[in-house]
Amino acid sequence: MISQHTMNKTTLSSLERTNDLVTMSYNVGVVGCGRWGIKHLETLVHLKSQGFINEIYACDINPNRLESMHPSIDGVFQHWMEMHESVKLDLISIATPNATHSLLGIAMLEQDLHVLVEKPLGASFEEVKLLCDAAQKSRGALHSGYLLRYHPGIELAKQLIEDHSVGHVKSIRFTKYSSRKKPANGHVIENLASHAFAILPSLFVSDSSPLFSVAMALEGGKPASISTASQAKFHMIYSGEGTQPRTDVEVHIGWGQPDRNRLTIEGTKQHIRLDFREHNSIECGSQRTGYITRPTAHSTPPLEAQYKHILSNKNSVFESITDHLRTATLLDKATSLAHQYHLHNASN
Repeated sequence: MISQHTMNKTTLSSLERTNDLVTMSYNVGVVGCGRWGIKHLETLVHLKSQGFINEIYACDINPNRLESMHPSIDGVFQHWMEMHESVKLDLISIATPNATHSLLGIAMLEQDLHVLVEKPLGASFEEVKLLCDAAQKSRGALHSGYLLRYHPGIELAKQLIEDHSVGHVKSIRFTKYSSRKKPANGHVIENLASHAFAILPSLFVSDSSPLFSVAMALEGGKPASISTASQAKFHMIYSGEGTQPRTDVEVHIGWGQPDRNRLTIEGTKQHIRLDFREHNSIECGSQRTGYITRPTAHSTPPLEAQYKHILSNKNSVFESITDHLRTATLLDKATSLAHQYHLHNASN
């Protein structure tokens, strides 16, 4: 396939020209320039303006998407392998349709590339397992698009849990409703609930598997197939270990509703409330005592924070293979149970 490769080399930043400062000259490629791929490119352009990124490349099989790119984009391609063979990349991000994530990730890891694979990592646990196997054989590192792990509010909440300021975690409620219409590709669970399944296990000390007491996909308030549902609800119970009591977890997600992006953590000492769109603070307290605003350590948007972390620590990974497989296990179980719920109700 013919590339549309336009080299527009930028001059070295002052950081690169100064010997006594750490060189920051990372080259990043983004494969898939749809809605979320453009968000990746916008974030990288912002980091380039800060001197953190040196070169940015965009790739998409649709040449129309490669037209009128931001002038900070250094080149465009229609095939990722041609991009890989033409320029040295410190990281390549996959923001293509969900069904292509695992196959592309495996192919890139086989080239020993550091890869950021957007969520979900695969359409099933088996696909994610193959991707993780490829990562273990590769000299490149595998990172996931579960960027809420880098949210400053989530980071502060985890800190408060770990230092026992919250007490024992009794319940967690994750709510993510989007005013966007249901997209043509991908189902509501893998697109929206996967964020919850990626971060929830890390918010309290438990390696146990949860018991799902509710798992349903809905359309218009009625049970629906995974492929047509625009909403889903889950209730999970973590039985607790040792002194850790039972933890109840609720996940409510959906498209076509007023935007709502909230996480509520109920502890025995105090509660935490945060809005995923708010990066400056969280709320701590209770209905009885009232809530106070607590500032986060920084206000860097999660995607920007993720890029900074990955590129600054290229020889290490923030997420382990265990993290990837645990998220895939929860996602697979939730999808299977919601499917069973629909079949049961459809036959009655």
